[in-house]
Amino acid sequence: MVEIIIPVGPGDRLEWVRESVSSALRQKVDRVVVYDNSERPDLGDYLSSLAVEYIKGPRMRKINMAKLRNIMLSLSKDDVIIMLDSDVVIPYDWSQRLVEKIRSGVHFTWMHYAYSTNDIMKPLAPGENNPNLGCSALSSKVKDIGFDERYERDEDIWLYAKLRKLGFKAEPTEGRCLHLNSTHARLDFRSSLKEAKRNLWRSKYDMRLIRDGLVDFTFLTGYSYYGSYFLVGVLGVIYAPLWLLYLPIIAYGIEYYGGVKSFLLNLIPGLALVTSLPYGLVSALKD
Repeated sequence: MVEIIIPVGPGDRLEWVRESVSSALRQKVDRVVVYDNSERPDLGDYLSSLAVEYIKGPRMRKINMAKLRNIMLSLSKDDVIIMLDSDVVIPYDWSQRLVEKIRSGVHFTWMHYAYSTNDIMKPLAPGENNPNLGCSALSSKVKDIGFDERYERDEDIWLYAKLRKLGFKAEPTEGRCLHLNSTHARLDFRSSLKEAKRNLWRSKYDMRLIRDGLVDFTFLTGYSYYGSYFLVGVLGVIYAPLWLLYLPIIAYGIEYYGGVKSFLLNLIPGLALVTSLPYGLVSALKD
């Protein structure tokens, strides 16, 4: 048995919810569940008119994605649980790709995001490994583990690290789901600044993972790359010719991100992440 569970919150756009739920209803699954904690009449009226299992819940006064995922797990009844965020569209019949991966013995799988329809068929790049729960599938065995609600954000990274530590399989599925919210894509200066603001507190979750013995060091490469900008800056003050080390560092970034514009739009959030490291360390020690 296969189910799709979609969470809907107070900040969700009705047009995005329509597209997301419509894509879920086109899948070959046994049930589609919508958990609505928006307390918004427009969303409630629309969702209650659909052929879905519609469940209303109280609005979260403080966003805690791990808690929301636990609620979603508690609503599940089937052996394959597909989680689809309300601003994500899954292409027709691609839920079967997720199901096949779970039934092959994987316990957590996901499709990476595309931010335009042109990129949906784009193959995974070497080393591309960004776990997300917005277009994912879980084995029912994950219900026995649940989510650590101290990780209000980055609960997907926590789940990936936790499962791997316990010896479970977690890996991506080929294909991409369409993310209607392009903020995380960093396509312009405004979205880049939003991501930078988010990264000013994100480090506390990374440091918690280290403290809890769950860190996968592949997810810390950003700290080493963007941290090198600060390191070279300090070294350059001591010995000026070392400023030349910026040349290969910048050249690598431009090549990695596929151009100067994309590099600069990713540089701002990256530097913000490293800047927040002292805050993350202190926060992890205090918890």
